[in-house]
Amino acid sequence: MSKPLEEMTNAELRLYMSEQRNNEDAFSRALEVLISRKQNTTKYPYPLSMSYEEVEAIFKDKIKQISD
Repeated sequence: MSKPLEEMTNAELRLYMSEQRNNEDAFSRALEVLISRKQNTTKYPYPLSMSYEEVEAIFKDKIKQISD
């Protein structure tokens, strides 16, 4: 028997989802667990409604976060 979904790592969950791709219930439960772990939930407007400078500032900020 496999361990509970909540105890699986993200890699294990992705593997489990791959194995359960034809089982809609199992796949959905695993996907919910994986999505619930997402840390950064910042929402941005659609890029075409933003100026080039706004989009550039977002990318520069993200790059800085990654490199710190």
